[in-house]
Amino acid sequence: MRSWPTGTFLVPSPYLKVEDVMKAYFTNLPNRTWMLVVLPAVMLAYPVGRIVVPAVLHAVVPEVVRTVLSMI
Repeated sequence: MRSWPTGTFLVPSPYLKVEDVMKAYFTNLPNRTWMLVVLPAVMLAYPVGRIVVPAVLHAVVPEVVRTVLSMI
């Protein structure tokens, strides 16, 4: 049980902090579970990146720069 300082006394805390519980949960996940979480995230991020990054670059980079780069 944790104790949190409150002035001169230490008051015991009857619960765990949410961050501590989540850290303990994620550090104890097996590799297979990590793969099941990471693989779909990468599979979704790849096409989004292939579509969004060129669209953002097209919106940000001026037409003059694109013309010069295409001539090179």
